Amino acid sequence: QFRERNAGFQIDMNMRDEGFNVSAGVDLETGFVFGGNRFNCGTWMDKMGESEKARNKGIPATPRDGSAVEIVGLSKSAVHWLAELHKKKLFPYQGVTVLRNGNHEMLSYESWDQKIQENFEKLFYVSGDPNDPIEKHPNLVHKHGIYKDSYGASSPWCDYQLRPNFTIAMVVAPELFTPQKAMTALEMAEKKLLGPLGMKTLDPDDMVYCGVYDNSLDNDNYNVAKGFNYHQGPEWLWPIGYFLRAKLHFSKIIGQETYDKTVFLVKNVLSRHYLHLSALEALSKETFPNED
Repeated sequence: QFRERNAGFQIDMNMRDEGFNVSAGVDLETGFVFGGNRFNCGTWMDKMGESEKARNKGIPATPRDGSAVEIVGLSKSAVHWLAELHKKKLFPYQGVTVLRNGNHEMLSYESWDQKIQENFEKLFYVSGDPNDPIEKHPNLVHKHGIYKDSYGASSPWCDYQLRPNFTIAMVVAPELFTPQKAMTALEMAEKKLLGPLGMKTLDPDDMVYCGVYDNSLDNDNYNVAKGFNYHQGPEWLWPIGYFLRAKLHFSKIIGQETYDKTVFLVKNVLSRHYLHLSALEALSKETFPNED
């Protein structure tokens, strides 16, 4: 735990004071990296509320505190890599020293890697089974066959929001996913999030979804004023690469017919980018398009 250096308006004119108090670590039971708080933006979805009129100033639109799915995937990839390097005698360190119950213990990279492997799908996959003993909040499940966007968020509802971030974990650490479950989740992402050019940043069925971003708008609408919905619906271009790569990887495992259909999809999606880049030079200057 620490407080950000030079905390205050000089580094963020909108953040509340509580947001500068950072807490981060590794859950030694699951191996998941965790951190953040509801007054800070802990991931790339970093929109901080700016509107006093709408009363969202100082409130992150997407705090994504707890264990964000792509961060867990990226850490799994890094830890697995270090474990393999150590086995090959290319990296001298076996693991890290951690503090548990007041005592210092060695946590090997191999053990850390295994902890994430054993717990990821068990805790991130949404089965939809109302009697699932592992599911903490079955009443919040509104789509099953997907992977949670986070685990252990201060607002439990946020864990169950369908976003494209799980596709990043699929690409960097595909071993975490059962192929059939992965394909089911990707099919849901294709149905709900895939747009003409990018990936919607939030499920259109979500109650706070708004696909049109306008940072200049300052009204009394909490969910959109001063671009509060930056990552609450508008399509972003870069996540589509992870979506397509994940589909190619898992479809190849499922079978040739599924793989051939996926290759057709990839060519179809990328052809749209080619056409737009050819026709609209100005598009290359845009970060993301609005919905559809």
